[in-house]
Amino acid sequence: MKALCRQVTHSLTMALDQQARRLAASGRDIINLTAGQVDLPMPAEGKKAILSALEEDRTGYVPATGSAELKAAVRERMGWKDGEILIGAGAKPLMFEAISCLCGAGDQVLLPTPCYTSYPEMIRLSGAEPVLIAGDRRREFTVSAEDIKGCITERTKALVLNHPVNPTGAVYDGAVLKGLVEVCAAHDLYIIVDEVYSALIYEGEFVSVYAFPGARERLVLVNGASKTYAMAGLRLGYAVAPAAVAEAMGAYQSHAVGCPCSLSERAALAVLTMQTGYEGELVSVFRKRRDALVEALSHQIRIPVQRNRGAFYLWLDVSAWGDDMTFCRKLLAQEGVALTPGSAFCWPGYVRLAYTKKEPQLLEAAARICRFVQLDHSSSSGCNS
Repeated sequence: MKALCRQVTHSLTMALDQQARRLAASGRDIINLTAGQVDLPMPAEGKKAILSALEEDRTGYVPATGSAELKAAVRERMGWKDGEILIGAGAKPLMFEAISCLCGAGDQVLLPTPCYTSYPEMIRLSGAEPVLIAGDRRREFTVSAEDIKGCITERTKALVLNHPVNPTGAVYDGAVLKGLVEVCAAHDLYIIVDEVYSALIYEGEFVSVYAFPGARERLVLVNGASKTYAMAGLRLGYAVAPAAVAEAMGAYQSHAVGCPCSLSERAALAVLTMQTGYEGELVSVFRKRRDALVEALSHQIRIPVQRNRGAFYLWLDVSAWGDDMTFCRKLLAQEGVALTPGSAFCWPGYVRLAYTKKEPQLLEAAARICRFVQLDHSSSSGCNS
């Protein structure tokens, strides 16, 4: 049997981001809309906290699962009353720790698709098997209790959920979440949820899986500072889990990852306790970008454009123009616009557009996409020609 490390594939999202960066470095005019990285400045409070920590030489180790001070701030800001808090080097490592500690060889893990590109590989690295469950196009590609119920076997150990969803920007309604929680409880399944986009909601209210008390004894909930506070490169995430699970995740983290960065901790403590309305401003900026981009695309091309309710992604159906990989390669080569193919998210035929650039760049990207589709690929077989 091959070692697991030889079976793991690279993140296609990161690979395309790097390709776009290389082309830009060579002098090409590239609009890179692949990476889900907030392009706004992080809050001034966080910057000041880092400078102060440096001046005070606070650059040593912190406890393996984070300082008590930051844990208290996370609990207060997130409203996580039950369960143990863990701080980690980003939300992604915490998700991987949860999957690795709860799932193993012979287990199956339910995974709605489209899904974040790393989830299937995380599950495989744990030794478990991802069971892909296709989301319903009529419900923004989300799954229901009935959808997952039909996929549960005696080997099923957990459900991995992303809410709001990367790559679609879909937001689960409270009634649907309640149904998912009830099915998991009835079958004694763990629920591992990534809510890192929870602050980016444009219409309606966000309902966290944590809102259902019946979920908390089987719930690992992950969030972080990357998307909410423009701190992606500082790698700071937080999670809440039942005591026994948190203990296992903490032990895993102490060996595999180590403690969070002390400077990132100080920045996170500052932004989590500030009272500036930064989150509201963030939502306002991204809602304006979304609306401008949807209008620009909808009025000029035949690609269906669905207005996402959360995160900062548009999920576009390009199946009429051939496969998504070819579409993205040719769009980058001919028009200098980098998008991520849906195949990276277990859903071929679509592409993800991250509107993480200033509005003028987004509108220019929209114009290039329209030109690419209308002039170069007006026929359904254009991308394969």
